[in-house]
Amino acid sequence: MGYRNLIIENPARLRIRNSQLLVNTNEEFTFPLDDLQSIVLDSQHSTLSVSVLAQLGKHDITVIFSDEYHLPSTVLLPLQGYYQKLNTLNQQLHVSKRFKDRLWQKNIRQKILNQAAVLQLQQLPGVPEMEKRAASVIEGDQTHQEGYAAAFYFKTAFGQHFIRRHDDVVNAALDYGYAIIRSCIARELTAFGFEPALGIFHKNQLNPFNLADDLIEPYRPIIDLLVLQLNLDDEPELVPIIKRQLVNIQSYDVRINDTFQTVRNAIHLTVESVASAFSQERVSGVALPQVIPLSLHDFS
Repeated sequence: MGYRNLIIENPARLRIRNSQLLVNTNEEFTFPLDDLQSIVLDSQHSTLSVSVLAQLGKHDITVIFSDEYHLPSTVLLPLQGYYQKLNTLNQQLHVSKRFKDRLWQKNIRQKILNQAAVLQLQQLPGVPEMEKRAASVIEGDQTHQEGYAAAFYFKTAFGQHFIRRHDDVVNAALDYGYAIIRSCIARELTAFGFEPALGIFHKNQLNPFNLADDLIEPYRPIIDLLVLQLNLDDEPELVPIIKRQLVNIQSYDVRINDTFQTVRNAIHLTVESVASAFSQERVSGVALPQVIPLSLHDFS
């Protein structure tokens, strides 16, 4: 699996020769395909052929295309590599509601604990309140602890005047980072034969990535922590250097299964464990990330 995340901000022509990605802007840059795990094409004036896209897919490289507002809008997901697609689809369709409710309970409980960890790492109040909310999550989160926790958490972490979904640079950075993580999860779901549109909680018929939106929840606080530490309050817009840091979140460490893994590897472990959980209808083995102080993984 690759480890480099490439963001191409200027108009470029992409070609492949001898297992190398050639990126031509005003000069030519070369990247071994085996080193790449994702590419973000931030310029709508870049060009590449179907053959290049096919080779990138063959090497399990996620390709993310940005829209005219420079926000991720389209994801290329490789389809080969998994031979039990129909079996996995049947499991998704026939898994019990009790199992889904228990998986959602575990998912949301870890999300709230990770939000508490963000507050603790930022030396902010509210950690005991968040931990109490996490302990109160029941099957299916029928008492809506996630919503109560989110309302408290965002005001505590980002300020009393912060409103999620407002058109500002902090929200833009959060959305950008979430989109990067969402694309990684969608890629892994496809690799394991899942149908990403079939969620356990999210059920929007117009959303092709409901299951990715389920599994992203405990990963969101990792983006929150990075955005908080970038201190963007005085930034007028989401400039390229910030986007590069957000794309690179895939190479930061989290704790999962009592080991330290990159976010990208952690996502793989999560989806792998969910695949096993679906086949057995047991949530005990589902692996979810724990937020730790931000640190780039040492690949040496």
